[in-house]
Amino acid sequence: MGTITLKLKKMKKIFYIKTAVILLMATTLLSSCLKDDSRYIPFSASAPVVDFGLAANVGTINTATISGAQSTNPVNFLITVQSVNPTTGPVTVNCVIDQAAMTAQAPTYTLLPASTYTVGSLTVTVPPGTGQPPVGSASVPIVGPLPTTFAQGQAALTFTLNTAAVKALPAGTYGLPVTIASASGLGVIVDQFHTLIYKIVVGP
Repeated sequence: MGTITLKLKKMKKIFYIKTAVILLMATTLLSSCLKDDSRYIPFSASAPVVDFGLAANVGTINTATISGAQSTNPVNFLITVQSVNPTTGPVTVNCVIDQAAMTAQAPTYTLLPASTYTVGSLTVTVPPGTGQPPVGSASVPIVGPLPTTFAQGQAALTFTLNTAAVKALPAGTYGLPVTIASASGLGVIVDQFHTLIYKIVVGP
């Protein structure tokens, strides 16, 4: 019995020593990682990010139901510039109508003909003053008039659809795909949510 007890005590001692060594190694490793400046990411110095806030919230493909009772319907693409620190200058966002993106993501859709809408410019300027705005906003509708003021870091690209022209199209599923091709000013980064496709539906 004395021999068995002695062996158990030695085994426990060895277990405790191994545990202590492992804890010491883990502590040393963690400490070295924390002191490794090469792994430090200075988020406060990160460039602003530009994207479609709506795409980040509810997906790349969304439905824009226009009113069949109105002669024209504004369809809005909400653009956001998000930044850790308030921006000090405007951000110019250049968009394109991207049939290739729609073909890849919604191959059964037909590109909405340019004859059914008007758009002033595919370039949008987001004013300075961005300070971590919410992604998306209920005050900027998909379809309808734009608000008189925007949240910081927001602007919109608006297409005005001619209802009669849309209703006169042959039967099919039509889409309006827009991609943020580039953005300039403040070293902004175009985020992964840079394509937004609206399925166009005529409602009552």
